[in-house]
Order: sequence, then structure tokens, then C-alpha cells
Amino acid sequence: MAITAAVSVCVAAAAWWFLRDPTPYELRDAPKVQVTVQPEKSRYPDVKEVAQETELVIKVYVQRLQAGDAADLARIGAPWYSDREQAAQQLISQYGERAGEPVKAVVVDPVVPYITYVDLSFADGSKQRIGLSKDGRVWWLQLGDGDPVKP
Repeated sequence: MAITAAVSVCVAAAAWWFLRDPTPYELRDAPKVQVTVQPEKSRYPDVKEVAQETELVIKVYVQRLQAGDAADLARIGAPWYSDREQAAQQLISQYGERAGEPVKAVVVDPVVPYITYVDLSFADGSKQRIGLSKDGRVWWLQLGDGDPVKP
């Protein structure tokens, strides 16, 4: 009986470990953001899938910009990049106020399956291009100094 219970616990723990969402970030309740994410018009189907996969990190990026906390924004930066917090502060200074209005995000054709760019259009007409890198199942913001491909 004890062996069966131990095996059940081990199986449940293993299932949780393999089925859990590895994404280390999430949207918060506040501040609210209005972000429309769409794929670039393309003859390649990959861009639609990448747009769906990157939607969360794009919305989290806009939310963190609006919140104005550089350390928090730096946490969605690729962990193998350096100077993320300093780069985050520069982005907040430049785009933070714009993030409170509706934002349109267009995910461009991926360079390779694990690197893509997103063109953001803010309500005031200004634009920004951000780079994203994928490590395993997690998309990260290319923020600071580093190679977009994980070393």
C-alpha cells in the first residue's frame, strides 16, 4: 500500500514537471494594456504560429513599459544578455508613456524558428521594433547586450 502511494506521488510529480508552463512571466491585473497582436502578411505559415506563441511576452512587455519599473521589465529580457536593467530604463524613458494607449504589434516572418522581430505602433504614431529570442518553449525580449542566439 505504501509503495503504491509513493509511486502515485512520483507519477503525479513527474506529470506536473513535464506539463507545467515554463514561462517565468505573466500578465498582471494592472496596469491594463490594449495590445493587438497579429502576424505580418506572409506566404509562410510559420509567422501565424510565432505570433500566437509570442503574444504573451509582447503584452507583458507593453505592460512593464507602462508600469515603469526597469527591474521588472529586465526580468523578461533574455537571461544570457547583460545590462538588461539599464536597457530597460532607456526603453521606459522612450516608450513608457506611449504604452498606456492602444498598441498594435505586428510579428514579422521569423529569421529562424527561434528569433523574430515585432513592429510596435503606438497611438501617437511612433514606432518601435523589438527582437525576441526563444529558449526551449520560452520567448524572451532581446534586451541589453548579447547574442540573440543563446550561447
